[in-house]
Amino acid sequence: MVVLIILILYLLINLWLGIRASRKSAKENSDKGFLSNYFVGSRSMGGVVLAMTLVATYTSASSFLGGPGLASSFGMSWSWVAGVQIGAAFLTLGVLGKKFAMISRRTNSVTINDYLRARYDSPAVVIICGVAMVIFFITQMIAQFIGGATLLQSVTGLPYWAGLLLFGAVVIIYTSVG
Repeated sequence: MVVLIILILYLLINLWLGIRASRKSAKENSDKGFLSNYFVGSRSMGGVVLAMTLVATYTSASSFLGGPGLASSFGMSWSWVAGVQIGAAFLTLGVLGKKFAMISRRTNSVTINDYLRARYDSPAVVIICGVAMVIFFITQMIAQFIGGATLLQSVTGLPYWAGLLLFGAVVIIYTSVG
């Protein structure tokens, strides 16, 4: 019971901090618009902050549950996958990220679909990409929700459904407020 109380307090503090930071950022960057502020941080983040967001993105149920499970099943050689992912992150941020950022600023693109619309001027490309992103983001989020619920179930003793509701509610609220 103590673990559950500490966890709920931790989640509530995180939600409170997130809402507070979102409101502060919205006031400071009101001239840049919601989409620019939400999706690209008003284009004001440096490389270190972007690298930290990439690491935070990687820190998921996949890295804490899936990776160790696969290493247990297939041996420690599976951990080389993490090394490949680190190299891919450097490539993404260092080479591709800089080029995408320059083009996105020039075309005033905020989302991937904005970028594709400016680059290819094809509604079909934008629609296909949008549908693909929705499908793959849903499958990715399902995996994260399952991982979060499983983790809450094993750490706190909550029923799986309660862990799923708690984890899902926190993720949805935190993501929605930006």
